[in-house]
Amino acid sequence: MAAPYTPKNILITGAAGFIASHVCNRLIRNYPGYKIVVLDKLDYCSGLKNLNPSQSSPNFKFIKGDIGSVDLVNFILLTESIDTIMHFAAQTHVDNSFGNSFEFTKNNIYGTHILLEACKVTGQVKRFIHVSTDEVYGETDEDAIVGDHEASQLLLTNPYSATKAGAEMLVMAYGRSYGLPVITTRGNNVYGPNQFPEKLIPKFILLAMKGRPLPIHGDGSNVWSYLYCEDVAEAFETVLHRGEVDHVYNIGTKKERRVIDVAKDICKLFSLKPDTNIKFVENRPFNDQRYFLDDQRLKNLGWFERTSWEEGLRKTMEWYVSNPNWWGDVSGALLPHPRMLMVPGIEKKSVGSDISNSGSSFSKDNLSQSRVMVPASKNNSSPQKPSLKFLIYGRTGWIGGLLGKICSKQGIPFAYGKGRLEERSQLLADIKTVKPTHVFNAAGVTGRPNIDWCESHKTQTIRTNVVGTLTLADVCREHGLLMMNYATGCIFEYDATHSLGSEIGFKEEDKPNFAGSFYSKTKAMVEELLKEYDNVCMLRV
Repeated sequence: MAAPYTPKNILITGAAGFIASHVCNRLIRNYPGYKIVVLDKLDYCSGLKNLNPSQSSPNFKFIKGDIGSVDLVNFILLTESIDTIMHFAAQTHVDNSFGNSFEFTKNNIYGTHILLEACKVTGQVKRFIHVSTDEVYGETDEDAIVGDHEASQLLLTNPYSATKAGAEMLVMAYGRSYGLPVITTRGNNVYGPNQFPEKLIPKFILLAMKGRPLPIHGDGSNVWSYLYCEDVAEAFETVLHRGEVDHVYNIGTKKERRVIDVAKDICKLFSLKPDTNIKFVENRPFNDQRYFLDDQRLKNLGWFERTSWEEGLRKTMEWYVSNPNWWGDVSGALLPHPRMLMVPGIEKKSVGSDISNSGSSFSKDNLSQSRVMVPASKNNSSPQKPSLKFLIYGRTGWIGGLLGKICSKQGIPFAYGKGRLEERSQLLADIKTVKPTHVFNAAGVTGRPNIDWCESHKTQTIRTNVVGTLTLADVCREHGLLMMNYATGCIFEYDATHSLGSEIGFKEEDKPNFAGSFYSKTKAMVEELLKEYDNVCMLRV
């Protein structure tokens, strides 16, 4: 075992996030002689409130910034005399990685590379602790008795784990090529207070507090391991002081649980019936069946798990009941398949929605405006959303095709219209057959192969873009149906008020000013006429 290491000035990246905030608060509490500098860009899943226990301490300093900034990272290392880096900053939610994998590459690989290069250039860092994940091992065999050990093959199954493995390779390379004193950790799932509720356990707790169904991907048979956050913080404290350079340490537990059993345990805490409060939803594109780690190397350093599953889950539940609005509006995170908006400067918002046709309610209500259930409450029921069924026109078009794919993915019943827009009887037959709740019109003539075609086929263009659209709007109004009409921005051109480069755009109420193509004329004309229909919502694309 190596001689104990004593740091002086520690940079913790991403410490306003979940795991790193517990590590930071623990080090501040236990080691007043260490200076702790936090670098965090305050993304959607982080917040300064997580660092409340540390902010009044004289040895704590917070810097809002991005690890992707070369100048900032070098400046911090030099001016703060950093000798130790604990690198937690990363995008970590697997669901998000399926929808925005480039952001994961940027944060997890490029950001790590910048930190490593800064360490090489300054030459003053004596420990670089890189925080990775058990997901780099991929699935563990279901019948395996021994877990993945630190030398096991990396078998990646999703974009998130791929970026974490890529970062690990850079860490290893800088250790071997430049002698950087690196240590890597790979940990199981972590849960506990102040975790952003895109993750399984806090999501289930918040949904249970509201009496809403707990959505399980697939059949819930996936077997995962869970560690309480304070035990994990102690593990990082151990690695910091006793970990050996060039080693990898698994932070794991032998106590495994199926996802369905986690949901049942949370239902039990809130006196909810699993049969009626657990709903099965579409699985991820790939969902690892099991993660199981061999953590003997870390135990050899003196660390061991202290918190039982029952105690940790109870503490976590009590914290969320006491702090239901800690994260503000998290309605997007509580969806079965969240896709959080990961754009700097735009925090705690979501895009897209998941709507289930199974009778489950996944409404986007604000926690602060809703009834909150406390444990042991019974006979609670959540309002049911009305069932949806969409009738879509424009199957062969790009937007119409995408609408169908979105409906299929989110479980929304839909049908494509068979009638021609200008034939009223055919539209009436579609509505009678489909019985839709909403109608989407993405049909229209844009030209074959381009809008120049419309110049020599004006009557056909009018028939579809004007007569057909108006006929559909009229039929929808006759049947009390909302029609979502996809329109175009090609009815405007730059003018004195909206000049090129001015960044002043046209607003919804602005009148069309472009008549340079017959296609644009028909689209502007039908927009004006559709104003007489109060059942039409216009969406300019």
